[in-house]
Amino acid sequence: MKKPIQPKRAASPPQKPPAVAPTLPKWSIGIVIALHFLLCLLFNWAVPFGNNGYANTPDEGAHFQFVQHIAEHWSLPKFEGYEGAGYESHQPPLYYFLAAIWHRATASLPEPGKWLRLLSSLFSAGVVWLIWRAVRALMPGSPYVALGASGFAAFLPMHIAIGSAVGNDSLTNLMFAGALGSLLTLYRAPSSKNALLSGGWIGAALLTKATAILLLPLAMMAVFGLVRFRSEPVKRAQVIRIGLSILMVALLLGGGWFVRNAILYDDPLMQKTFTQAFGGTAKASDFLEGGMTWGSYLSLVAQWTFRSFWFAFGSPETAQTGVPLFMPDALYLMALLWQIAALIGLIFRLREPVDTPNRFSAWLLASAFALTLITFLLFIRIFFQAQGRYFFPALLPIAFFNALGWEGLFPKAWRERAHLTLMIALCLLSVLIWAAVLRE
Repeated sequence: MKKPIQPKRAASPPQKPPAVAPTLPKWSIGIVIALHFLLCLLFNWAVPFGNNGYANTPDEGAHFQFVQHIAEHWSLPKFEGYEGAGYESHQPPLYYFLAAIWHRATASLPEPGKWLRLLSSLFSAGVVWLIWRAVRALMPGSPYVALGASGFAAFLPMHIAIGSAVGNDSLTNLMFAGALGSLLTLYRAPSSKNALLSGGWIGAALLTKATAILLLPLAMMAVFGLVRFRSEPVKRAQVIRIGLSILMVALLLGGGWFVRNAILYDDPLMQKTFTQAFGGTAKASDFLEGGMTWGSYLSLVAQWTFRSFWFAFGSPETAQTGVPLFMPDALYLMALLWQIAALIGLIFRLREPVDTPNRFSAWLLASAFALTLITFLLFIRIFFQAQGRYFFPALLPIAFFNALGWEGLFPKAWRERAHLTLMIALCLLSVLIWAAVLRE
């Protein structure tokens, strides 16, 4: 008996080879950091030292005055406004003690103030590396996003300027980048070790600048995410231990500063003391009483802040008033158009099904930017302080979302070149701005 003829099976379609993640030479980030440091050296050389009115070296003379006090006395002064150790002596002490050690080691060299600026350059280079590290871990399959984000931070002209000035901004930016990166790590790998590291970063940040208090709600948001948003939620008892560990370490390291302020000034956050000491500086009320509406005032703040985020500088002639000098309008118009395009690209990029950050990590970074923005808006309701550097603590989320949005404008085959092109363009822009500053 013949066997029934079996129908032939249709040939299976050829299998596509698995996608290979793009590779990136290990030395790439080293080149970016080295170029950033070199640009900091160029800015350091071009800008006179110690002028409080320079927008690109904000309040440098007063910061240096505080450093000198620490280097001479190794003790914290009582804040006396513009007297005593100067009007920056209300700041938390970590940067100033580190800078005092550096200053004592370099005080015998020519122009010791410019040598002290190198400490800020090391801190700003550290920001670039921490952004690279955080984004690389967040999106391991997209190394060029990490390179683009770190390159954006490295070659942003105003970040270079802050990294070549005496002041606690560079260390603040480092602490924020480290703390946010550690919270992202904690969400991916919840453990007591990562909780202690997160608490350590936050505690050190509290000793660097008062705005670091924003990291505490972000830490609690990360802890909440362990229960609510992970595909494998962490047990509640472990989450409680992690949350308490973060708070305990952060407050043990940084809480003493707020206790001291409460004892000396009856003002833990120094908000009332700051407002009284700087009562003579420009305020929102000055503009409103001069005929501006809230709309026109906020428009002015937005324009100055956006421009000074990219770059603003000063000269000996403008140092007395503190009014910044800006680059030609065409430069800021191009930056604005690029920013709008990057935001559009971000919408496209986040809708892609692969190689995107997990939703909670993206929300955590977006929340860091949102809290920074809210703090800035509350500040400019009282003082006219339209300075883009106030957003640099959120440089990790800003650089990350901009890099993601920039590549979202291009087909996948073009994205690597797009990131490299943007970095080269920003690097050349920084060199051109350095030349403009040198001419002043």
